[in-house]
Amino acid sequence: IALSLDNRLFVMAAMIYLMLGGIGLIVNGALLSDGSSRPVALHLVTVGFMLMLFYGLGAHMLPRFTANPIRMGYWPWLQMGLAHAGMIAYAVGFLAGWLTLIVAGGIGILLSLCLFSWRIWEVLWPRPQHSDGINIPIHIQ
Repeated sequence: IALSLDNRLFVMAAMIYLMLGGIGLIVNGALLSDGSSRPVALHLVTVGFMLMLFYGLGAHMLPRFTANPIRMGYWPWLQMGLAHAGMIAYAVGFLAGWLTLIVAGGIGILLSLCLFSWRIWEVLWPRPQHSDGINIPIHIQ
């Protein structure tokens, strides 16, 4: 079962962020150094690599393990745009010293997480169905 284009691009972006973060850590001297660009390198590895890999593999594997569909269409592309724009805004904002851009980047990343959570919700917790396949409405009081 092949990766869809959006999942493939998430995984490919994860590898690029891993390389950029690794280069940043080498330039800083080490993982535990206190260089001025260390937070950018760490975020490239944690948010850029780990989150993008989580997005790509999670959206690929979880629907197959649960046999429940994931929301597609333009949603994964919006999620990808928010994640990349947020990561780039954070990195540029931190390197330039613009707090507003750092916060905007963090908000973009948080929105991409919220969007992924919304997309994956029905995969992990589908609505109960009758034996004839009709959705049962859930009433929460």
